[in-house]
Amino acid sequence: MRFGLSVLGLMSTAFLAMPVSGQIISQTPRPEVPDPQAQTIETIQHKERIGRSGTFIQIPRAGALLFAGFDADGDYIIDKAEVAEGIAKAYVRADKDNSKSLSLVELEAWRVAALGSEHAAPSNFAFAPNFARTVSAQTFTKVIMDLAERLDTDDQGNIDGKIAMSDLLKNFSPPRVRKNDNCIQAVREERRRVEQQCRSTRR
Repeated sequence: MRFGLSVLGLMSTAFLAMPVSGQIISQTPRPEVPDPQAQTIETIQHKERIGRSGTFIQIPRAGALLFAGFDADGDYIIDKAEVAEGIAKAYVRADKDNSKSLSLVELEAWRVAALGSEHAAPSNFAFAPNFARTVSAQTFTKVIMDLAERLDTDDQGNIDGKIAMSDLLKNFSPPRVRKNDNCIQAVREERRRVEQQCRSTRR
């Protein structure tokens, strides 16, 4: 008898607990499931390096530093009058001893000062071909004027007598190094380093 009462007590307790547990579950907040369509993913865009445009870079053309200094009025355009005046002043500056002709030493010093380097174009041979020892004003002027004509010529071969600052630049495609070559070189260097370390420890 007591056993039957205890069983009935347990069953009534279980039935009474079911609505309470159901109410607790119903009141528990559901976790928010993110909607994949509502989310926007911001991708990292590749930024071009400064000075790069595609696969090439802009570098100065031959004589660019010299002609940039010919811009007397500061309008970033070098016309024919400024070119002629700039050449005349450049020759006077180059002729240190006022001998009315340039020695190779004077020419070399002027090229370093005006062109930026002794390796810059036009070279000494352009001014003094056939192993000439002096450079006349006429030859000096002709070399610079030929250079001005090349700078003034656009892609269509037209010459307007005005050299813009953009004309002093040209496109240059730097050589690309394949990543595989870099990896192989790194492996070789590491192997060489380990071999040297092993030889030193054996000694």
